[in-house]
Amino acid sequence: MRTRQRFRAAVVALPLLLAVAGCQSGAGKAGGSEGEATSTATSPSRPSVFDVPVPKQPAAAGDALADSGTAAFTTTVTYTTAGGRAVERTTGVLDWKQDAARAERVVQVPAGFPAAVADELDLTPGRYHYAVEGNEVAYRRQGGTWLRYAASDPKEFADSTAAVLGLAGDAAPWGRTLAEVLKVSFAVEDREVPGGGHRYRTQVDGLTAESVLPPAVVGYASGWGPTQTVVVDLDRQGRLVRAEADYGKLLVELHGKGALRGLTGLRVELALTGHGRPVTALVPATERFEAARTVLTLVDEVEPGDCASTDTGLGHVGVVRVVPCGSGADLRVFGQRPVDEVIRDAGREVRARRLAAERCGRDFRAAPAAWTAGARPAGAYRVSGDERFEFVSTGSGTAVQGHFTCYVTLR
Repeated sequence: MRTRQRFRAAVVALPLLLAVAGCQSGAGKAGGSEGEATSTATSPSRPSVFDVPVPKQPAAAGDALADSGTAAFTTTVTYTTAGGRAVERTTGVLDWKQDAARAERVVQVPAGFPAAVADELDLTPGRYHYAVEGNEVAYRRQGGTWLRYAASDPKEFADSTAAVLGLAGDAAPWGRTLAEVLKVSFAVEDREVPGGGHRYRTQVDGLTAESVLPPAVVGYASGWGPTQTVVVDLDRQGRLVRAEADYGKLLVELHGKGALRGLTGLRVELALTGHGRPVTALVPATERFEAARTVLTLVDEVEPGDCASTDTGLGHVGVVRVVPCGSGADLRVFGQRPVDEVIRDAGREVRARRLAAERCGRDFRAAPAAWTAGARPAGAYRVSGDERFEFVSTGSGTAVQGHFTCYVTLR
C-alpha cells in the first residue's frame, strides 16, 4: 500500500485537437543521412550549430530542432531492479510545422520485476496510443474511442490530468524527452564521431533534468536534484540524432530519503531518425473523440461502492471513468477518507501515508463483502490521495491535510 500523489502542471488554452495533414520539407538527400530528405539545422536568422562555441553547440541544436520539419523518434526509459529490467518505449512521428505528433507507448515488465516497485512507478504492461497537437493530447482507449485532454479544461481537472497534458512538448511536439533539456545544456566534452557528427557530454541542472522523467518518478524527486550528465549526438548537419542519460545520482539521492529503494537503475534515451521525411495524416478524421472532462471523474469524487475504469492514458488512478461493476471495471472504491492531523515526528510523509492506510484499513474491514470480494490480490487494498504539509506556528509539529480514496483493484 502506498499513498499516490497527484502531479501539478501549468497549462494554457489552445485550439481543439483535429486531424493533422502531412507536410513535406526538403528535397533529395544530399548532405543528409542515407534515405533522409535534406534538412538544414539553421534558419536564415540563426548561425550554423557548429559556428557557435563548442560549449553552446548542443543548446544551438536544441534551438534548431524545428528546422528538421519532421522526424521519427524513439524514447526509452529503462528501470533496473534486482529482479530484472522493465522497459517503457515510445515510438512515433513528429511534425513541427503542424506542432503535432502520433506515438505508441509500450510497457514491458518481466515476471521477476518486483510488484511493489512496479506499483510505485505506475508500470502497467501494455500498448498505449496517443496523438498531440499543440498543448492538447488525445489517448486512444481500448474500445477505439479517443479521449481528448484539453488545456482549457477546468483547472482542477487539468491539474489532475497533467500526466497526459505533459506529453505536449516545448522543444518538440512530443514532450517529456531529452530533447527538452538541450536548450539549457552546457557541453563539457566534445569529440568527432564517424560520419562527421559530434558527441558531447553535457551538464543540465537537476530541475530541468527531472522534467523529462515519468511523472511517477518526478513525484518522489525534490525538484532540485543533482546536476545531470546527458550525452548528446549530432549528425554532420548539426541535427540531434541521439541523447542518453543515466539517472543513477538522482536515485542515490532518492534512496537517502527512503524513496524507490527497490529501483537500482534508471536510464533514459532518445533517438531521432528520418529528419525531413514527409508525414501522413497523424489522426484520421473519421476516428471518434470524446472530451475527457465530460466522461471522466476525479477519483475522490467516486462514491463508495462504485466501480471505475483506469483506461485513461494517465498512468495513475487520480482520474477514472465510472463504469458498471463487471468485466470493464479495474477498481472499486470502498471509502473516502480525509486526513487533518498534526505530526510531531520527523517522518511526516511516512506518517501521513500510515494514517491514510490505517483509516482505509478500517473501512476495508467494515465494507460490504460484495465491495471487496473481487480484490486482486485477495485481501489487499490501495490508497490514492493528495497531501499537503505545513509547519505549525508553535513549532510543535507539521500539519498534514489531504483527502484519500480507498479502493481495491479488480484485475
